[in-house]
Amino acid sequence: MEMLEKLKLEMVERVKKIASKLLHANGIELVNITYKRQGPVMILRVIVDKKGGISVDECAWVNEKLGESLDKENFLIESYTLEVCSPGLDRLLKTRDDFERVKGSVIKVHTHIPLEEQREHVGKVVSCDDEHVMIELKNTIAARKIPLSKILKAHLEIEF
Repeated sequence: MEMLEKLKLEMVERVKKIASKLLHANGIELVNITYKRQGPVMILRVIVDKKGGISVDECAWVNEKLGESLDKENFLIESYTLEVCSPGLDRLLKTRDDFERVKGSVIKVHTHIPLEEQREHVGKVVSCDDEHVMIELKNTIAARKIPLSKILKAHLEIEF
């Protein structure tokens, strides 16, 4: 790995530690951090979320507080633009925490292998544990227990 990439990864790890403390204390989850060049500017993008979704005002608050902390620490090697945003409605669901966050919402799950002769499953998240997510299938009274290890991708089903 080239020296610059290693340095960028180290900086992202330091930002992650600072952001995690701030966010955890305020019930906000750190989803992802990226630090990369966009044209002439370095962009530090921090993606955050919380149960029930995160508001624009909360993203602005995180931007302000995290920006203050980063300015005080002053370890980023060049000027940057800090962007704090939500993961969006099409965020992939991967972990137990992801499924917990959307409990009661309708999701679409694609599995690696067919479960009960289907690879696509749509329903409301009823429960989840470390190994399974249980959904109440849409337009039926049936439920389906889907092993997390068999999920290819899952996301909220946006209904208009």
